[in-house]
Amino acid sequence: MSGKPEDAAKRDIAALAAELAEQIASLAAFSGSGLAPTNAPAARSGPSPGVPSYAGPRTMLENAGRFVAPVLPAGAPLRPLKAALLRVLRIVTRDQTTFNSALLESLRGALLETEAGLRDLAAASREGAQRAEDFAKEATARLDGAVREGAQHAEDFAKEATARLDAAVADLSGLSARLDGAVADLSGLSARLDGAVADLSGLSARLARESKARESAGRDLLASQRRLDALEKDRDQRFEALARRQEREEAEKLALADRIESATEGLRALRLEWSSLRSSLRDLSGAPPSVSGEGADGARSAALRADDPLRAGLYVDFEERFRGSEKEIRARQANDAARFRGAPGPVADLGCGRGEFLEALAAEGVAAIGCDANPVMAARAKEKKLAVDQADLFAWLAGRADGSLGGVTAFQVVEHLPPASLFDLVELAIRKLAPSGRVLFETINPESVYAMRWFWMDLTHVRPVPAPSLAQLLSASGFRDVAVDFRSPVPESEGLPRGLADDPRFAPLERLLFAPQDYAVTGVK
Repeated sequence: MSGKPEDAAKRDIAALAAELAEQIASLAAFSGSGLAPTNAPAARSGPSPGVPSYAGPRTMLENAGRFVAPVLPAGAPLRPLKAALLRVLRIVTRDQTTFNSALLESLRGALLETEAGLRDLAAASREGAQRAEDFAKEATARLDGAVREGAQHAEDFAKEATARLDAAVADLSGLSARLDGAVADLSGLSARLDGAVADLSGLSARLARESKARESAGRDLLASQRRLDALEKDRDQRFEALARRQEREEAEKLALADRIESATEGLRALRLEWSSLRSSLRDLSGAPPSVSGEGADGARSAALRADDPLRAGLYVDFEERFRGSEKEIRARQANDAARFRGAPGPVADLGCGRGEFLEALAAEGVAAIGCDANPVMAARAKEKKLAVDQADLFAWLAGRADGSLGGVTAFQVVEHLPPASLFDLVELAIRKLAPSGRVLFETINPESVYAMRWFWMDLTHVRPVPAPSLAQLLSASGFRDVAVDFRSPVPESEGLPRGLADDPRFAPLERLLFAPQDYAVTGVK
């Protein structure tokens, strides 16, 4: 008895599923072909016209839902017994009931999704049809415009082509006239070509003659090349002979240098022997050596005696070794000579040595005279035709007439004088200078440690004279425009390195150690 209701329920569910499948198939055929199926129920009115109605499948699903969990009517016969039996059967059919419920829910959801999809498809179909209709209208309008525009273009093109054809006809007429002119030109060109051919014939003959001339010139060039080769060979031989002669001359110079060195050594030995002999003669005679005194007499006793040629020669060597050659001194004194242009009288150079400053004055057109106690130096100055006397500078200057000199100079002299003699020299120069005459004294700068290293190299130096002291002496004696000019800078290779010399912190050290080696004081009477 319990199996019959279950079989009936299964048959009902199977029939419901078959009917639902048939409805879904009819819907699929409708959506695929775009046409409503013949056996489909009439569509109900709804919000989406053209979409098939799903009322029938929904009704069947609702009816099938009632069979998922059977319920006994209230007035069923034997209801208590059937209810008890139904509870027993639920234990057996619970899984089937669950499956049936899930299947119905899935079918209901699929049905809803299918209905929504078909509704969207119908809306898209309507929108596509509307767009197709709009596109057709727009295409028709554009085609009509294009046809009208093409007709207008064709008409314009026909007009333009007609105008161009007329112009082409006119151009062809002009071209025909130009062609006639070109034919005439070609006739003239043909005549000129005939003349050119004749000219080429003459040119060919000239080229043949020139070819022969070039052959002759080539032979002459070959002969000249041979003579040139002979001359170069002779030149090489002469150069070789000259080189050998230069080698011999170099050898002779080396031999001469050896002889000069030997003679110099012999001269040094003779000077030593002569100094020893002089000392022996002084001992034998019992005469004491000369001692420097004070004033002008002291200065004259300190100077070299004119009758002492050996010491005079030694001092010349000292000058050459420690002061410089004549050319170097003359170059250093050129600027000083320019100071005496337009002097009111001759310039007297005291202790003129070899006469370098006198030569510089002569180059400036200034009259100059000088004196030197050293007989060797005075003789050298006289050899150069300079107005130089061998004499003591005080006696010589005193012999000049008062106010007769345009300048008085003394280069590297005042350091040889004791203080009293320096005063006498300044006073004597004032007497002898003409008005506007200039005095110039140059000496070693004692404020330079570098210069003082060389001061005592000259054994005849008495004492250094500071620049402020000598300048004050001239000012106090009545000279005007007294000025100090520092000169003879220390060579860069022997001073402070460039980096330190440019540093302000080392400036005091630079002034102390490497100040200019000499200075000159000038004044005007």
